Amino acid sequence: MFTTPRLIAIALCAALNFAVGSIVYLTKLPIYLDSIGTILCAMLIYPDRIAAFVCAFVAAMISTVITSLFINPFLIWFTLTEVAIAFIAAFVVARGEALFRERPLPIVRFVIRVILSGILLGLVSAVVSAPVVAYVFGGVTGSGSAFLVAFFLKAGEHLMSAVLHSGFTAEPIDKSLQVLLAALLFRATPKDFIALVRARPLPAPT
Repeated sequence: MFTTPRLIAIALCAALNFAVGSIVYLTKLPIYLDSIGTILCAMLIYPDRIAAFVCAFVAAMISTVITSLFINPFLIWFTLTEVAIAFIAAFVVARGEALFRERPLPIVRFVIRVILSGILLGLVSAVVSAPVVAYVFGGVTGSGSAFLVAFFLKAGEHLMSAVLHSGFTAEPIDKSLQVLLAALLFRATPKDFIALVRARPLPAPT
């Protein structure tokens, strides 16, 4: 499963997660952009869905651990969210990989696919993350989304409801942007590299 090209893809995608996610976290924007590499990794390795899921999750966890150690100590608590994102990316989002590379680009179908994928990823992420945000951190995680939680709390909602509404507001937008960026990066990836990444490892000699 872990061929040399796949290990290179995992490392590059983990670095992408770390770099962009850290910048967004430090600027306190109400989005995350920390799973672009996870989604891209799943696209690169698809149609081997199991390998796509495993490699995407490994890339996500590498970036999560590094980010937790140096930038955002809260992130490691969202490991289950990373599992959900990698799973949806490998089994749903990556199914659009042929469309994402189609030339000329069918803009309407491309946009619809990106938005629908982003909404699904966003809703799943919001639901999976909500208990951690509410009950572990009391709605305050240090990211820009905390401002949205505070807004809904001030509007009179209880904590869990405020966290969910914050997630349902920010996550679909965030994940749609992430799918868009991942799809564009995938579209720009040389086909020879994709072929190397997708090549299955040779069976061990008997």
